[in-house]
Amino acid sequence: MKHQLKEFKFKKINLSLFFTNNFLLLVISLIITFFLFFHLYFQGNNTFVFSKLDSIVNNVQLLLLSNNTDSYDLLQNINAENVINNNHNSEKQIISINKNYHHDADEYTSIGAWVPLNNSLNLQYLKGEDQKNGIKTLLNQGFHEYYFAMNNFEDIESTKLTEELLKSAEQTNLKIIIILRPPSEGNSDTSYDWKGWIKYFNSLEKKYPQSFEGFTIDDFNWISTRNDTKFKNNIDFMKYSKLVKALEDKDKEVKFYPTIYFEGKRTDKVANKYDNFTDGFIVASGCYYNVSTLKKEFTIFTEIFEKPIRYVVYPTSTYNYSKQGYNPPIDQLVQATLSIASNSVDGLIIFRDTDKPVIQEYLANQDNKEYLGKISKMKELQINDEKMTTANLKKLLNLPDAEQYVNCQKWSNRYNKAYDEWRVLSHQEKENDKWKKKILQIINKKDRWR
Repeated sequence: MKHQLKEFKFKKINLSLFFTNNFLLLVISLIITFFLFFHLYFQGNNTFVFSKLDSIVNNVQLLLLSNNTDSYDLLQNINAENVINNNHNSEKQIISINKNYHHDADEYTSIGAWVPLNNSLNLQYLKGEDQKNGIKTLLNQGFHEYYFAMNNFEDIESTKLTEELLKSAEQTNLKIIIILRPPSEGNSDTSYDWKGWIKYFNSLEKKYPQSFEGFTIDDFNWISTRNDTKFKNNIDFMKYSKLVKALEDKDKEVKFYPTIYFEGKRTDKVANKYDNFTDGFIVASGCYYNVSTLKKEFTIFTEIFEKPIRYVVYPTSTYNYSKQGYNPPIDQLVQATLSIASNSVDGLIIFRDTDKPVIQEYLANQDNKEYLGKISKMKELQINDEKMTTANLKKLLNLPDAEQYVNCQKWSNRYNKAYDEWRVLSHQEKENDKWKKKILQIINKKDRWR
């Protein structure tokens, strides 16, 4: 998830191909529109016509994007650009990110706000009563955690803002998690003095034990799309800069939750080299417009890491998705994501648009069985839409295996295979961690996609 707007650089594209693709998109969209209205008319169901059309058009765009010569990197390029620039009872407000890692659907799910778009909720920049009121607003809406980015622990102004926020939150139940930028997002002022960061975090925990929860390093297993970084893979830089050595000095009460992607590279290294130093994981998907395999992805990550998982929910498009013409995720997609994730992981993190009505509706109705039944139905509709879209694209484009050209479908196939392999393991085999290596090999399989 990016914290600075960056220009996504396409590989050279022939101008005639650009117009051909856009013409093809128009033709496909019109044909699908006719088919869908025809289908829904005879089904007697037109309630979700426009949401279905939105979903189909976005999937068509995914198909066209897949013609790029390096579809793996294209997926990472698109999704790496995640820019950061009703009372609930007290039980919900005391949840810490390091609660039981085996999620119980009957337990409350912690909710975090990742750098809200609403300036009145950008807590670190607020002062005095405005800051206290902002904290109250987030808590009353149902949030338990607040995420914001720091660039340098030696920046006096930055550390002052951080301590003022922690002091204001110290007498509340709001937990503060600091986001550190990887090289793919940093600038000339970004500090990668990991020992210095750990010393700083240890000191914050001692001064503000109630409000300071810990930190995350963003895009931990993602790639750098820049030309000025030493390593293409962020995780390779972590090794080069001796992050593990610094983590050895981290106090137990300072929690570390690296942000990793289902589609990231070197996930096996995350599990093998860093797992002992983590207290849980923040997990994101580069394919958040599709939820068909999300439950299986959660299962695999939960079994591999055996630690608390917080999942990033996108009610708004990340920078490069929107730049490519994607509409923001429709309500049906967001509700489907919320339904699956809230029953699968330990917490949710709302990316940026915390005020979006579909999010506020969820926050106000987490205990409402009628509402939970509604979003469960949205989940089924969304998955059916995704299946129908894939099937129709195959027919319309006369491509029997069209989905293999869609990068996200390739990842779905990997996780389907990994899940099937895991599901047939005996209890005794699951007790032995050897199976994890095989599953990780499936997920990290190197395809010749160029």
